[in-house]
Amino acid sequence: MKYTKVKNHLPNWLKRLFNIAISRRITIEDVSIESLPSYLYYSNLMLNYQVKDLVNTDAKAFKQRILEFLVLTDYKMEDFDDPAMQRDLSIKFHWGHNHDFGDFSLNGRLGNRHIKILTAFKDKLKAFPKSLEGKKFLDIGCWTGGTSLILCALGAEVLAIDEVNKYIESLKYLKYAFDIKKLTPKKLSLYECTLPEFQNSFDFVLFAGVLYHVTDLIIALRILFNCLKDGGKILLETATVLSNNAILVYKGPTETTRGSKKDLNRGGWNWFVPSPVALEKMMEDVGFVDIKTRILRGRCFTIGLRKNHVDMMRSGLSTTIR
Repeated sequence: MKYTKVKNHLPNWLKRLFNIAISRRITIEDVSIESLPSYLYYSNLMLNYQVKDLVNTDAKAFKQRILEFLVLTDYKMEDFDDPAMQRDLSIKFHWGHNHDFGDFSLNGRLGNRHIKILTAFKDKLKAFPKSLEGKKFLDIGCWTGGTSLILCALGAEVLAIDEVNKYIESLKYLKYAFDIKKLTPKKLSLYECTLPEFQNSFDFVLFAGVLYHVTDLIIALRILFNCLKDGGKILLETATVLSNNAILVYKGPTETTRGSKKDLNRGGWNWFVPSPVALEKMMEDVGFVDIKTRILRGRCFTIGLRKNHVDMMRSGLSTTIR
């Protein structure tokens, strides 16, 4: 991209990122992801998960079970002591992604972001091939499984994890109802991905919309580096801070957005939000190479390669890690 020719035609939020693009060779675009080639294809793949495709239950029982999830409010099943200190979305169930089940449809909190995220990684960053047959994906923070369902439809074997038990239970039900053999949902924290079965195991890690929800970004990124096989890639999507400095902005659990405490539907609940420069530097420091970032509609889409396993600086790490 010849930045000097396009800067004056950019929206204001892109102009603020101009210096970032120059200093780190980060590509910035104001693009409609819905217009990209893979968007319609991935949208159509979601039609594989409608009541016409049910295997282990019928349409009536399926809808009833989904409706039961939608009214679920339970902090004890998450092992919380004080619900007032916890995230609304962990206490009360909220469907994550838009899903047309055929007989009925659900509007998720994230809309069609599951489709947009995979479309951006496929069409803008060329992160993975059209067919994922024989590939293993680790989907971090899967929520109700929108991205996991598409990846399975593309042929991948997917291990989908989330720390919120109620969302994993809903995805387990979708796996059962549609008999999705290549999908394995597990209730796990990212920090538990140090178990032996995670090491050197995955061709891809999808880490979308999660980085700003974790307290230890360096350890989180190193854990996922270790989960990849040599030659594997991380696909990382995150909110970002519009700065050309390597900074993290602290938010904390008291900073919430939209919704109300009464309805248990507030957003926010973030810890640290990185600038694009900080994100790439952290990824380099834990071992990733060939890092590429595109900023699309104000969010970072970044890929990094684990070429081979390398050590990292261990001074000051909060835990012992390979």
